[in-house]
Amino acid sequence: MNLLYAPNWKSQQRQFEKKNVCIYPVRLAMEATYQRNQGHNVWFDKPTTQSDKYDRIITEPEGIPFLDLPIPDRKLTNAFHPKYQNNGNYKYHPGAYMLSASGCWHGKCTFCVEKNQQYQVRSVESVIEELEGLYAQGFKEVFDDSGTFPDGDWLEQFCIWKCAAGLADLPFSCNMRIGANVDFDLMKMAGFRMLLYGVESANQETLTKIKKGFNYDQIIPTIKQASEAGLSPHIAVMFGYPWEKDKDSRQTLRLAHYLLRKGYATTAQSSFYDVEGEKSNEEAKKYVSKIFEVWKYPEFWYNKIKDIKSKEDWGYFCKQIKEGLKNV
Repeated sequence: MNLLYAPNWKSQQRQFEKKNVCIYPVRLAMEATYQRNQGHNVWFDKPTTQSDKYDRIITEPEGIPFLDLPIPDRKLTNAFHPKYQNNGNYKYHPGAYMLSASGCWHGKCTFCVEKNQQYQVRSVESVIEELEGLYAQGFKEVFDDSGTFPDGDWLEQFCIWKCAAGLADLPFSCNMRIGANVDFDLMKMAGFRMLLYGVESANQETLTKIKKGFNYDQIIPTIKQASEAGLSPHIAVMFGYPWEKDKDSRQTLRLAHYLLRKGYATTAQSSFYDVEGEKSNEEAKKYVSKIFEVWKYPEFWYNKIKDIKSKEDWGYFCKQIKEGLKNV
């Protein structure tokens, strides 16, 4: 069978309001590699002008059982393509996306397209094998895009094995949850760099309604602890919840600015709550770009500049400024 995999902006997204993000669709790449291994002719990310040439054109993962999927063939699936490398999750290039688990172990956030999905985790051995392959191929950083990276005993074993495999110098970033069972110092020793946290809101009512599974008073201590261990927390917040008033949006903005000013959060992103079947608070759209107004605080610049210790730090810093200027 002739199969064309044609990724679109939804192929690796959890929140469909982020429509202009081009990230490497790793789950789709794993499925394409699986089908290639089954003997099918597979093309990835090619023009669809000759659609009659293909038996099927696939744009989104088809649900092949996660633990049956192989390590993706990065050459087959164009992982080195510049459009996939121009990604804010990488400080070092070329970078690679991978998946250690399917979905999120919490799996209840109401806005997430992976909610209620079965959480399956690969073996530590399999993940280390993939990291060794990525390192050999010349990738300089890895971002694990599992909805939430495994924590607890699995994470501890992963950190120990990553060090034992000589991969502690391969920067590793991932999605993490407030309230996860983690040892930040051990993660730093194993080469973790950025931890992406979905903070979403500074209002407890909202956190409860969207079923985040943590309390507001856990946010600042968690981000601060990660930062003090030498990690780089990245926070994500949302505006436009139907039930929130202007004062609620301002409170979330103040939290984001506080974490950035203090240097607890290294970077941040904001998005607009846009869930099918719900009427978003359109007035709150103005706050999505206001997160970048943290540049007005001298304390923010002081903490940014004092953390620059290498040419990669400087390049990443300049990239952040460039992105910020687009939104001011």
